[in-house]
Amino acid sequence: MRDLELFHAAPSYYSMVARLALTEAGVPFISRLLDIHVAKQQLSPTYRLLNPHLTVPTLRGPDLLLTDSSEILAFAAEQALHPWADSDLAFRAGIAEAVAGHYALSIEDLTFSKVLSTRPWFKLVVVRMLTGINRSLEHEEQRFPEQATVLKAKQEQNRARLAVFRDRPAAEVLSDQRAQVASYLASLPPVVAGGWLFGSRLSSADVVLAVLVSRLEMSGEQGLLSRPDLQQWWQRYQQRPCFVEADVWTRFKRREFVAALLQARRTPIKA
Repeated sequence: MRDLELFHAAPSYYSMVARLALTEAGVPFISRLLDIHVAKQQLSPTYRLLNPHLTVPTLRGPDLLLTDSSEILAFAAEQALHPWADSDLAFRAGIAEAVAGHYALSIEDLTFSKVLSTRPWFKLVVVRMLTGINRSLEHEEQRFPEQATVLKAKQEQNRARLAVFRDRPAAEVLSDQRAQVASYLASLPPVVAGGWLFGSRLSSADVVLAVLVSRLEMSGEQGLLSRPDLQQWWQRYQQRPCFVEADVWTRFKRREFVAALLQARRTPIKA
């Protein structure tokens, strides 16, 4: 297990899911930070060979390659030193439904629409950024024709994101995302005092919910967590040592963000 490498980015939502899952499971890993914002190392030829989605996180080991946070979450649940509630047949279906519901949410749409609703000028920045990335990916197609399928898929994904942020009012997108998150939170099972979402043991559902609520706090949407039982759950989860160790952000950490970028530049990706 000590040979596992986690390629991730400090403020990345799904990187936080992976970090928290592995930390809660007691699975050790070597941190490999990527600069996904300025240098955009996730788009590099070397990383493309590692993760065809061109996203973080990625978990790599001698006989393991997981390229999505949901895969890493499931792996952590299987490897947990102290079994999670996922191993209980009585809870398995409910946990799977809660995790799937989480992944059905568009965290990026929620985050960006909140920013755009208060800073309309930022729309131009987002459009230019995504357009510029797509031009770069088109150029990469000429240099690396063997990776054309991967590069075209990423361009199509960016076009879909552009359609959301360019063609719809930010307030409308934000309203839709709030409704989806509120519906998801309402669908979660009641939490008994002192317990977790599915009984007395932690589960994959607790992990993704912790990261979701952290992002709600970061974006100023913590009011969506209106259920008293979930509020109490959240107060207790934040006290867990693993929550701190996994560096789950409830606010934007400017100094840590810059430090992570510099560290990523000093440790190039190796195939």
